[in-house]
Amino acid sequence: MARERDRVITVLQAGRALAALAIVAYHSAIATRDYAEALPAGAFYAFERGAFGVDFFFVLSGFIILHAHRDDPMGPATARAYAVKRLTRIYVPYLPVSLGLIGLYLALPQISGSQRDWSLVTSLTLLPTGSPPALAAAWTLVHEMMFYGIFLLSYFVRGFAWIVAAWVGLILAGIGLGLQTSIAAPSWLSLFAPINAEFVAGLLAALAYRAAPPRWALPAIAIGTAGLLGFFALGVDPAGPGRMGFGFAVAFLVVGAAWLERAGRLAVPGWLILLGNASYAIYLVHNPLASLAARIAGRFEGLRSWPASLALCILLGVACGLIYHLSIERPALAVLKPRRRLADQGEAEAIVRS
Repeated sequence: MARERDRVITVLQAGRALAALAIVAYHSAIATRDYAEALPAGAFYAFERGAFGVDFFFVLSGFIILHAHRDDPMGPATARAYAVKRLTRIYVPYLPVSLGLIGLYLALPQISGSQRDWSLVTSLTLLPTGSPPALAAAWTLVHEMMFYGIFLLSYFVRGFAWIVAAWVGLILAGIGLGLQTSIAAPSWLSLFAPINAEFVAGLLAALAYRAAPPRWALPAIAIGTAGLLGFFALGVDPAGPGRMGFGFAVAFLVVGAAWLERAGRLAVPGWLILLGNASYAIYLVHNPLASLAARIAGRFEGLRSWPASLALCILLGVACGLIYHLSIERPALAVLKPRRRLADQGEAEAIVRS
């Protein structure tokens, strides 16, 4: 099982790439509309659906965390290894981008976006304060940190499934009581935001992946596809609790695609894996760059049209994300990886001695 746990599921990396591109396109459409030329209503509606790439990332996060850590032994040593690994993966690429934006906003307060109520504490720590971080897209990372904290309990509490069930129950109770939770400006109440149920959908998908054989791949994909078609056909409000339906439909697609790869029936091209590996870096840098590119496009006649501006925004966001991944993110994590390995070895020896 350890070999299965450690194996990279490349189709999920491809999913990361597609989700990141969808989010880049969404923010590029907004920047183009605001600073260059308004998109036709139909085109903007299509690009606006790219916001659902966040839902894919939440489902995938739940899947990967359980898939990678379900077999970890309980106790403080493995809990510490898990926490170090998760925090390193989140903060090492994030902090340089966040610090850069904080410095820019403080030095040039007239820049659009700097007038909004952003929190220095949230920007530096990703803790929920009720105000958004300087990097607007980092609201998702605040929710990631909440989920990581809940999963950390699995190293100390037996019957972790009951904790997850209670969490879902509180989310549903909050919906029934009309609890108002902000996802873009997370507070502690955002722990009960409906979108967090998508992490649980990922956990369930990971359980199914391990428990059932790949012959269920096509039925799972069929159910997920039908769910997505129904979600969009019904015109579900993406700001409402019905958005959870999208996440649970995606969970069926994720486990179905993973089963297909395990059965040797699905292969992913290398360039898509590279984009998937760089997806976090692309996510971190693309939004400010889209705003910059659209402003540039708005100043030049040849770039002012919405297709040209949109293409420039997407190209700049993806290209700079790849550069950031290859030159900053990957080398920094590689430097820290040997230290994590030594720490993990020491913790493993401590477990054996105990």
